[in-house]
Amino acid sequence: MDPNILLYLIGGGLVIFIPIAIYLIRVNKKAMLKEQEQLQKQAAQQQQQQQQQVKQATAVNPELLRLQLQAYERLAILCERIGLTNLISRSNVSELTAQQLQASMIQNIRTEFEYNVSQQLYVSNAAWDAVKNLKDQNIFIVNQLVSMLPANASGTDLSVKIMELLSQDENVSLQNIVATLINKEAKQLMG
Repeated sequence: MDPNILLYLIGGGLVIFIPIAIYLIRVNKKAMLKEQEQLQKQAAQQQQQQQQQVKQATAVNPELLRLQLQAYERLAILCERIGLTNLISRSNVSELTAQQLQASMIQNIRTEFEYNVSQQLYVSNAAWDAVKNLKDQNIFIVNQLVSMLPANASGTDLSVKIMELLSQDENVSLQNIVATLINKEAKQLMG
């Protein structure tokens, strides 16, 4: 077979194949974007329906509204109590090693969280997930900072590292974000 003919066949095939491939990629992207938009609309509709159901339920049952507001109040207190700065201020840092302070802080976070676990019945999934993420993040931060310290580090060394981290950027900790979400949702319940 003549090499020129072979080149023309390959070139002709590419001329046909490439535009088809580009077209299929664009169609696929459009379909994916439409599907993503539909999922976002469905999520927004579900959230609106959930909010309407909550409003209807609380209008019919004022006791439910009271329980929900109490749950949001408890979660707001929980956010404060498991905040790293507050945990440090409640600990006798100077008498502990870094590992002892780590164990104490993690135990306090878990105890506070477990004490309030029933509040998830009365708050939105988003609020409860935010509180769980705050708990997990604070434990992670404490563990990471301890792993960066020497083995003989003091509790004061760990508390200084925590305060340095928190002072670098206010958004390092989820505490303010979670507290804002909880306050917003509680205010929505109140009308």
